[in-house]
Amino acid sequence: MEAFGKKLLEVILAVLVLAAIFLGTLRLAENRLIYPAPPPSAPWGELVVHRPDVTLHGWIVHPEADDAWVVFGGNALALNPVGDQWRDCTARAIYLMPYRGYEGQAGSPSEKTLVEDGVALVRQVEKTHRHVGIIGISLGTGVATQVAVQARPDKLLLVTPYDRLDLVAQDHFPYLPVRWLMKDTYDSGAAATQLSNLPVAILQADQDEIISSERTRALVAAFPNKAPIWLHVPTSHNGVWERPELCSFVRQGA
Repeated sequence: MEAFGKKLLEVILAVLVLAAIFLGTLRLAENRLIYPAPPPSAPWGELVVHRPDVTLHGWIVHPEADDAWVVFGGNALALNPVGDQWRDCTARAIYLMPYRGYEGQAGSPSEKTLVEDGVALVRQVEKTHRHVGIIGISLGTGVATQVAVQARPDKLLLVTPYDRLDLVAQDHFPYLPVRWLMKDTYDSGAAATQLSNLPVAILQADQDEIISSERTRALVAAFPNKAPIWLHVPTSHNGVWERPELCSFVRQGA
């Protein structure tokens, strides 16, 4: 009996060790899947934001404009080319600050730091522009909605958004307990409930293979009072960048 008890303890210990390795591997995979940071795309521009632990850099398009957009990008999106593509889509200034660890930026990304950095950026932009709006793209829609709760922009544009990132992951890995393992969940739905009376527009890719229409519908339903403007484009998740509707979406938002 004593030998059996010892053997049982060894089995339990082995299971716990394997579980720890499994969870650690999933956490590492989570960081790599959510934040596949792109390499540097261009020398830094004039945008500088000083944070308590790091100095962040970026670019400004149309810095002389009265109004501005602050852009939060997708999980693998290089932001400098976005400024070039949207230069003629809006008369507003466009502020582009890559996330920590992206495009040569210092630091490591996490939901908490990205939202805090975003709020700091919007506050800084408000000092030099009359109106400041926020644009979120894919992963960045989760940053944008949370920043909007604290910073209260004049407008919020969301491109291929979702209600919760852990639910997006669960759609792709239905047999894994990803909802219980993900640290960064980006609960846009909860943030949306706090954004009453804010003009919101959403651009959905109807053939999106990454973010399902269910995730976008759930987010739209979460906004209180007036429903957001909800536009549909017949293309894939990344295909929106090849569509003229994206430029029109940004132009009309201004």
